[in-house]
Amino acid sequence: MQVSIQTARSKQLKGIHELVLEWGYSVSEPETLEWLKASANSSNHQLFVAVSDDSVLGWIAVEKRLSLGQGFISEITGLVVRSSHRRSGIGLLLVNAAEDWSRNLGLTRVLVRSNVRRLESHKFYPSIGFDLTKTTNVYTKELNSPNRPRKTGA
Repeated sequence: MQVSIQTARSKQLKGIHELVLEWGYSVSEPETLEWLKASANSSNHQLFVAVSDDSVLGWIAVEKRLSLGQGFISEITGLVVRSSHRRSGIGLLLVNAAEDWSRNLGLTRVLVRSNVRRLESHKFYPSIGFDLTKTTNVYTKELNSPNRPRKTGA
């Protein structure tokens, strides 16, 4: 099977969206298209796809970020490979593309966060040279939620 890594294009929306759903997120195809277009129009974001015979087998999203503790870094914000093609080297090809993109921007560090429930990733990233440096909790807050009172300083 020949796999090529390409910059994502709108014509690949269906395959990208299928993988967003497989990744466990419930977003619509129009929302995925909006995200894809925003990524394509940003010099700080990149989305690569792994393609074979016009079928999207995986994708990786990577960002140039400013961290006040680390300076400019690269962060992989999403990586998914179609379940039928996992453990075939596609994830490594995608990570390599993200690393090359990052190097071309002059970045010297790549960070990735992985949900504790994504057990496969906890074996994958160390196997390709990533070190576990921190565990963390993630908190979110919905803005403009009518059911949530706004806290004020005491």
